[in-house]
This record gives sequence, C-alpha cells and structure tokens, in this order.
Amino acid sequence: MPAQNPNEAIRPDFTTQEHENARQKLIDEGFNADQAARSLSALWTLTNNADKERWALEQRRRHEAEQREEEEQEERRQLIKDEQEAAHLEDRKKNKNKYAPLVRGKVPSDPTIIPAQYALRKMKAGDYCKLHYFTNKGLEDAKVSNLLAEPEALVMLPATDGLHSWVPAAVVKDPKSAPIVKDENLSWENFNEAAPCMIASMKLHDWPDDRVDMHIQFLCALQSHRWRHAPDTLKQRALLLYQSQQHRRWHMTIGTAQSWSLEELNQDLILEAREELFNEKRDKDTVLAIQQAAATFVASNQHLSRMPSQQVATSQKRPYPPAEETSYSNKKVRQPHPLAAAGTLPCCAVCLGRNPHHTMECAASRMWDNQYETFAEHIRKGLWTKDGKQICMGWQREEGCTTPKHDARHVCSGCRAATHGTQRCPRAQKAETIDTVQS
Repeated sequence: MPAQNPNEAIRPDFTTQEHENARQKLIDEGFNADQAARSLSALWTLTNNADKERWALEQRRRHEAEQREEEEQEERRQLIKDEQEAAHLEDRKKNKNKYAPLVRGKVPSDPTIIPAQYALRKMKAGDYCKLHYFTNKGLEDAKVSNLLAEPEALVMLPATDGLHSWVPAAVVKDPKSAPIVKDENLSWENFNEAAPCMIASMKLHDWPDDRVDMHIQFLCALQSHRWRHAPDTLKQRALLLYQSQQHRRWHMTIGTAQSWSLEELNQDLILEAREELFNEKRDKDTVLAIQQAAATFVASNQHLSRMPSQQVATSQKRPYPPAEETSYSNKKVRQPHPLAAAGTLPCCAVCLGRNPHHTMECAASRMWDNQYETFAEHIRKGLWTKDGKQICMGWQREEGCTTPKHDARHVCSGCRAATHGTQRCPRAQKAETIDTVQS
C-alpha cells in the first residue's frame, strides 16, 4: 500500500526538464517528444488509479477492524453493566430493608403490628393462617421469639414445585413453641383482637382488594349474627367453629371450580356446627361420668383391700350385679362388669396418655412422655394425620374397627403402624393394674 493517500497525488508535468530522461528512453524506442510525454502521463494515471483502489480497500479493512473493536468494547462494557445490575438486583432482593423507600413522617404513636415470621410468610404467600397469631397473646409471643431468633439460621423446606429451598428458620413453625389455639377454640375476645390485625396484615402484604373486602364482610357478618350474643354458649361457639371450618376450606378451594365467597353465611352449616359441638359435649360428659365412676370403683376396691379379710367376707355386699355369662360356640365366657373394665383409663388417640383429660380436645404436640411428636390431631369429629389424611377412630379401640368399608386408614395414631391401634401401641402409657375383690 502507498505510504501517502494516492487521492491527494498531483500528476506531474512530463514535458519538463525533470522528466527528460524518461522521455528520452521512449524517444529512443521510436516515440517523438510529444508522444513520449503523453505516454508517461497515461502510465502515471494507471498507476495512481491502482494505488487508489488498494488504498480504498485498506481503508475499508481498517475501518471494519476499528468498528469490530468498538463493538467488542461496547459488548464488554454492556456485559459488565449487566453483571453489575444483576448483582444490584440480587442484593435488593436479599436485603429488601436496605433499599426500602424512605417514608418521611413522624414516629407513630400506635404500636406496629408484627406477627410471627411464620404468620408473615403465610400472609405474603396468601395462604391460610390461624387467627391465634394475631391475638394479643400471639403478637406478644412473636415479639419474644423475634428477639431470641437467630437471623442467619436456615432450614430446608419443599416448595410448591416439589423442589427444596433454604428459608430462614424464623419463618418456620417451631414445634417446641407455645401451643397454638385453634380458631374454633378462641374466645370472642381473642377473635375481636385478631380480626382487625389480620385484615391490616392482608393490606400490608398487597392482598387483592376484593379478597380483603370479602374477609371484612365475612368477619362483620359473624359479629352481627343473632347467635353472637345468644345465652346458649354453644351457639356462640358454633359461629367460631363455622369461621374456622369455612375459612380453611375457602383457602383450600382457591382457583378451583368449587371455590365460593365467604361474604354470605350459610345458616345450615352453622346449625351443623352447633349440632357437632352439642354431640362433642355430650360425649365428653359421658366419658367424664365413666371416669368418675371408675375412680369411685377403684377407691372402693382400695378401701376393701385394706380391711381384714374376715371383715370383708362378712360385711361386703355386692354393689353391682354379677357378671353376665355369654355363650359362644357352646362355651360360656364370663364378661367383666363395665366399671371394672373402666378401672383403667383408655389411651388417648393423640398423646397416647392414660391420665384424666378431655381426649376429644387433646391438642398436644408431643406424646405423654415427651419423647415423640404427635402423629394425629382431632379435626371436627374425626381423627386426622398432620399431613391431612383421615385415620379410623374405631381402629384405635381395643377391639379394633367393626366397619367393613370406609375411607379412613387403619393405622395406629401413635406410631403409624398398620398392625395395631392406639390401645396396643408400644408408645402408649402403660395401664396400671387394679386389684378387684373377687366375689
């Protein structure tokens, strides 16, 4: 390539003395002086045109190379910028409080409502959350746990897509924490404490307005129902039970064809809730009467066992009718009296303990000896596993299930085994033997 731009070159005058030698060579070849000058001029023009083409090609190559270099540099700059933006977005995602917009305002006089991290996680996801977390007791427990929790602790939990991810331990329900009161077991005072706090939390976490309005209408309808101030406490509790049942069911059916609105109360279901509470109370009263009779029977036997044998033989009167005889396959088997059988309390299907307590309301989180976590819980009138599968209550009895076909599972509510029920579970509290007086 020429050292200088051939486009700027000026064709020389070949008729001058400077180019006499070149002209003389052509003259020696038979050209005259004028022909020799024109030939030299034409030769220079051809050479200059070739130089122009080479110069233009080289300039195009150089320009393309410079353009590629600029593009590569721009790509590198954009890549660095994208990486910086991605890192910045990731930092904003991990440390939201660091980049939260600053609100210019005075310090509020009212205390800020901060429920437990577990409840906050439910609110952020739009999931069902028990009212207990928004009562004064639940908020106070959350305040204490937030001060004691380790902020950097992580636990692994399965996500909705089946994959596992690490989440802060503070947002996971602690099995060793204070027991959570079910919605149906709350008092109306607790309900009035929790309802406005839960609505405020929904708004804080950007729940859709129609869902927030529906919950407001639902809670107000319960408050204004004619049973709210009824003298019959079962009617008041029926409203709380209805709220617990339908609130949970509504969350389970969101996005399905069976979904509905909570705004309008279903009086038929409220009546069913009241009947369920009545039957539950009747069953508890029956169990309590049996336990009291059993305790009286045991005390009587212990009193007789301390008396001299001769005095027992002369003074003892049979307080109960004799045991019945039942014939099976030509064999007579003596059936023990019901109170004698009741001398040993049955095993609770939840905590597996035999200590006197309301077994139909047992909400223990650990077994009677505190060695294992409980496997089952009472929901309405049924027995369910913690993962939502129904367990046969008849299977937990000593005699087992007598129903031929049903959907409930035949597994032990204490250890999940399918070979026995609660009464025969090795984890159950051992029954104390009672010495009875033989007649």
